Amino acid sequence: MPTQFNIQQLTRAWFFCSLFILGIAACASMKMMEADIDSGLWGYATVASFFVWGLSGVLLYFPDYNLYKPSLPILCYALFLLWTFVPTMAYGKEDTTSKLVIDLCWILLPLLVLFGAYNTVRNYGPSKWDIPVFCLLSLMVTGQYYLIYQELNIFMLHSHLACSYFALYLLPLTFLSKSKAVRIVFAIIATIVVVSSVKRGGVLALILALFTYIACWAFAAKKLRFSTIAIGIVGLAIFGTLVFIVGASDENNNVFERFENVEEDQGSNRVMVWGLSAAMIAKSEGVQLLTGHGYNSVVADSPIMLSAHNDFIEVTYDYGVIGIVLYLLSIIVTLFYLLIMIRRKSEYAPPLAMIMVAYLSLSMMSHVIIYFFANIVMLTIGYIIGRYEYDKKLQDSEPQYYAKD
Repeated sequence: MPTQFNIQQLTRAWFFCSLFILGIAACASMKMMEADIDSGLWGYATVASFFVWGLSGVLLYFPDYNLYKPSLPILCYALFLLWTFVPTMAYGKEDTTSKLVIDLCWILLPLLVLFGAYNTVRNYGPSKWDIPVFCLLSLMVTGQYYLIYQELNIFMLHSHLACSYFALYLLPLTFLSKSKAVRIVFAIIATIVVVSSVKRGGVLALILALFTYIACWAFAAKKLRFSTIAIGIVGLAIFGTLVFIVGASDENNNVFERFENVEEDQGSNRVMVWGLSAAMIAKSEGVQLLTGHGYNSVVADSPIMLSAHNDFIEVTYDYGVIGIVLYLLSIIVTLFYLLIMIRRKSEYAPPLAMIMVAYLSLSMMSHVIIYFFANIVMLTIGYIIGRYEYDKKLQDSEPQYYAKD
């Protein structure tokens, strides 16, 4: 009997392969971020991820792959991410073709990840292996974080590790698990990673994201039992204790002392950086004010050679008025979509609310959309919205029965 070609199995296998390559690229990116080196592995992994995720678009040409209009949040983010290509090509600052290619792969990869995750689950629904693979990805970045943390401690370098954010952005995907034990374990892992990184913004984003998840989950719950509320209170108490123990464990790098000093150091001089970056925007003229200066141009043009440390300022300078309008539109549309999901008491509203709160919190204090973090955020948004729409499609297709008069 001839073997039949199964497009669904191929799509699923390719999706898992793409996730694995993305995980390797994320680990390479973490090393580059904290070691401050231009790792060759990072460049190769980024380009490889781009082509692997890009090839998923070929599946659109198979006969039984359904074409449809994506939801509005997906379309808005797609428009913004496509726009980033235009000023980068027109005004890119890279001095070699290879660096320009890597930059282009870097800025367009989140678009491919967004559509790849959304299309896969929107067409064929979730697989029993999805959550285990997401948990594996979280363990990969956690393991890489541990290696980096240990390496820096050996040399007595008390760094504030932004690479810890990868564990935070993957947390909503692990929270899709039906198992309370899995959710608790990965919440503890993310808490240890983020708090030990001594990043004030990360700790604040984690706290806000977890409280948002709990609030949305309580609202969406069909029936809230007293035992569930008691478990939640105990869980919050354990979380608070864990934050205190990990945060105060290093006398030379205490996260609570950093919060106390926030007024003195003005958020690691962010106020000064924001002012300089805003002044650069004000000095932009004509077409470049409208279209921007290209990817990562704040670093290239700033007198202090630092990024804006705020996604909204960075996007305005790099991608112009058009870019910031598209970026804000994407966020606003997604938040309205989230409100609809909350009103319908969807089980996918809490994890989507969680990623949006973490993402927007750190967008205002640091960077998400111009760093490799954007791929994890787009993966989470695309997958959750795709899964929600797949379930909704199944519900809408079920026959409706009405009582006779």
